[in-house]
Amino acid sequence: MKQLMNRNGILNLITILIDQHPSATDFLERHLLHSGGVYDISKETTKNICSKYPGLNDKLIPEEIALASGLHDVGRILSANQLFHELRGAEYIEKNALKLGVVDSEIDAYRVAQMFRPHFLVYEQFNDSNNFEARKDFEYLDSSLLLPRTWPEAIVVYSDLSLVDGERVSVDERIIDIERKYSNTSNDIIHSLEKGKTRLLKLAERVEKLENGKMNGAEIMQYGFL
Repeated sequence: MKQLMNRNGILNLITILIDQHPSATDFLERHLLHSGGVYDISKETTKNICSKYPGLNDKLIPEEIALASGLHDVGRILSANQLFHELRGAEYIEKNALKLGVVDSEIDAYRVAQMFRPHFLVYEQFNDSNNFEARKDFEYLDSSLLLPRTWPEAIVVYSDLSLVDGERVSVDERIIDIERKYSNTSNDIIHSLEKGKTRLLKLAERVEKLENGKMNGAEIMQYGFL
């Protein structure tokens, strides 16, 4: 049986990291609420999928995908600059997962990190010429890793985009909320959202189709697993 950090462990880790990074202190309550909520949505979504497709039980582990979902924003704590927080957080987990007790094997550390590395708009932001200087710390990455191709990656993205202020919402509602929040404060996010919006909505549609048991075996296997 794999060792996987549970929900309480994730929230404790977030609290410790925020204590170590004073610039993130004001972020504690919101971060705990969001990370815990995304964990719950991800676990529920994965369980629903496996109930429709029992053959996926050994490929989609609810606790593992929920772990990645709970950790998806850990990079936001590590730097005041939120750009590429997805990559910063994945790198942190790859390097520290074993000593933190997140997982018990190196291969699982990299798998869990990859499950949440391509969330939100990181692909669009990474390929934006305005961000080429800011991405230098992550030039070692193949940009293909920033597109959620497999089901675990897609479920993490979907779960992150299904929560607003602790409440479950549709992905459409979440995107509208992002547009409202950032329309007057962050041209970078709005610009990236314009490029990535269709991609995110199609991903959400795909996950919902799977969760509702409306995919055939060939469609499921085309996207694959980590």
